[in-house]
Amino acid sequence: MPQPTPNPFCERLSFRVRLILLIGVCRRFFLNLFCRKYVRESLARRAGECKRCGACCHLVANKCARLHISREGHSTCRFYDVYRLPNCCTFPIDPRDLADRDLVAPETPCGFFWEKQPPRGCRPI
Repeated sequence: MPQPTPNPFCERLSFRVRLILLIGVCRRFFLNLFCRKYVRESLARRAGECKRCGACCHLVANKCARLHISREGHSTCRFYDVYRLPNCCTFPIDPRDLADRDLVAPETPCGFFWEKQPPRGCRPI
């Protein structure tokens, strides 16, 4: 029987880090509901591409139940083509989200990045 691929993001996170991640989830939820213009503008300025590391799927609790990690280490969402929550579709919204993500996997850089100038419109939280 094949052994499951070890998950590098399953290390125990401190209460403080979990609280920061929970605040980030609430922040992204609020931005997706009430600051859609800010989200659209920020995503338009976002560059790069997803590296399929799965670190963003570990920002809530331990791991998203929809996440599947292949033997090669690539992650996929089981519901990607069916339905994804707004937080999943728009992640990362801005550089603050990358800072949250880096709390879970600092040694694995994200493929997304932004230029220095912030978008106009709704101010980030």
